[in-house]
Amino acid sequence: MSFLPIYRTLKADIDLAALIDVESKAFEDVAPQGTAPPYVVWQTISAQANNHLDEPANFDDTQYQLMVYAADAKTAYNLRDACRVALEVQSWISNPSINLYDSKAKLYGRGFDANWILAR
Repeated sequence: MSFLPIYRTLKADIDLAALIDVESKAFEDVAPQGTAPPYVVWQTISAQANNHLDEPANFDDTQYQLMVYAADAKTAYNLRDACRVALEVQSWISNPSINLYDSKAKLYGRGFDANWILAR
């Protein structure tokens, strides 16, 4: 499976940069312990190589989930929306409305599931 350029895509978005420093607040799989909110985390959920009978697969269909965490719901919503706008050009958003509250960390989580068809 190929590497999803989520970090690079988020980092290149000017509107997202106004809300968060992607370089220090966006992480694949897990945020380092002690990271101050708000921050963004994404992970691959599943993937499938789109194989052909007469040649190897030329792209992968990869499903990922992106979550943002913030101390208040409004910031979490705004950050999720900005991430969605940045990634929606490359991805198909399949579940746009994941909401949670982590009572232990006292953080609001907002996110979405998406598919990215990535050429090899």
